[in-house]
Amino acid sequence: MVRPRRVTAPVVGLSVLLVLSVVAWIGGDVVIDRLNATRCTDPATVLVTAAPAVAPALSEVADALDATDECYRVEVKAEPARETMTRLVAGEVSPSVWVPESTMWLRQARDSGAWRVPESGISVGRSPVVLAVKDSVKARNWRELIGPGATSVAGIADPARDPASLSALLALRGFASAEKDPAAATVAAIRPVSGDYAERAEDLFTRPLDVFPTSEQALERHNSTPGATRLTAVAPENPVPPLDFPYVVLPDAGEAQRAGAEKFLARLRSGTGFDRFGLRAPDDKIAGPEQGFVDETLRLWSGLTLTARVLGVLDVSGSMNQIVPRTGTTRMALAVGAAERGLGLFKPGTQIGLWKFSTRLDGDKDYKQIIPFASVKDHLASGQAIAAVRATRATANGATGLYDTTLAAYQEARRTWELGRINIVAIMTDGRNEDPDSIGQRQLLDELAKLQDKRRPLPVIAIGMGPDVDVDELTRIAEATGGKAFTTADPAGISDIFAQALSTMLCQPPACRPQ
Repeated sequence: MVRPRRVTAPVVGLSVLLVLSVVAWIGGDVVIDRLNATRCTDPATVLVTAAPAVAPALSEVADALDATDECYRVEVKAEPARETMTRLVAGEVSPSVWVPESTMWLRQARDSGAWRVPESGISVGRSPVVLAVKDSVKARNWRELIGPGATSVAGIADPARDPASLSALLALRGFASAEKDPAAATVAAIRPVSGDYAERAEDLFTRPLDVFPTSEQALERHNSTPGATRLTAVAPENPVPPLDFPYVVLPDAGEAQRAGAEKFLARLRSGTGFDRFGLRAPDDKIAGPEQGFVDETLRLWSGLTLTARVLGVLDVSGSMNQIVPRTGTTRMALAVGAAERGLGLFKPGTQIGLWKFSTRLDGDKDYKQIIPFASVKDHLASGQAIAAVRATRATANGATGLYDTTLAAYQEARRTWELGRINIVAIMTDGRNEDPDSIGQRQLLDELAKLQDKRRPLPVIAIGMGPDVDVDELTRIAEATGGKAFTTADPAGISDIFAQALSTMLCQPPACRPQ
């Protein structure tokens, strides 16, 4: 009989330890592999540029992220929407995500040339538009406060720059539509608030006004400021577009940034409370206004307020050095004086830029910038623009590079076109095209025709002075863009013709109507 073999305790213990070691070794590798598989070692950085009104709320959520677990981090930069839009239109390096105050900015960016910006986004917050009203005002609804016949001292910011003011303007047009003569009622209602409008929305709080539009968030911030005069918020009786803070992922975002941006959006929409920042939860059921109605409203505003964006182009060819009979001064000096006095035709918020042209002023280019685009108010305040204009001199022997300059100026004005303004290219010359190396007239007219857009009118005002001007040439150029040519054989009359030209293009209703 064979007896069973006894296994001693030490052998059993050794075997167990061996098994456990193998299991631990295998299992440990599995655990480590799993940890390595889920733990991110190179998180993507998502750059978010947001309006100052929402940037602090986004930053709070971004700061709470665990980049290692989520495999992305978010950097939030606060920047006014217009500055972001300008950079996008210029084609500069863009962020991964843009969150302006309003969908209005997305549409305006696209209309201004940033075609790749999405026309709508996903709202991450909301601030209703209200009227800020002094307690002494008895009227208590929008129609009584800003509608036709309202007697309160009302103000408004530039609706092309302030979404809250645009919402109020749309409401005002809605009130006027019920009147016997809607067009006249609209003009009558807009005139009182447009007489001295503010370029910046925040300036409305410091003006002696009874009522003005603003966001609920901005009003609450004002009322919580120590020493501030408390204002009452009056909600609209009919819906108006709120600030909706659309979240859009821009087309240049990389794959990793896009994935992170989508995760961040999900985090923002997961019930994160922005009430501490004066914002309400988004409401996806709110429909925006019809874009055609918005465009028409802003064009009407432009016609009433004379807000414009003018790129002036000034001839500095050698012929501008000629002395004008009976004046004792040169054509150049007269033209510069006319351009300087012309600033008086514009509202302080009008944007003005100025080029000079001859031949080969800047390398092979026939044109060069004198002053960059800025408001008339800023130009006058700094004094630098006026000094630069006054210092402009004609070249010694330069010819007139009219065709290349006209096309380049028109392309630039089209690229930087702004919704809500009368956009114009104004060319002042004493001659005709004399550049043998330039494009021909037929090619210029063909290129101008390609750049036409009925929704975004951009007329050329051609101002010719002196006996050497080719009237037919200037007329063809201007009419190809919906503009008009103004000429005078006597350069001494340049001031009158300059004023006549701009007054015609910037006239106020009912004498004329904006296009």
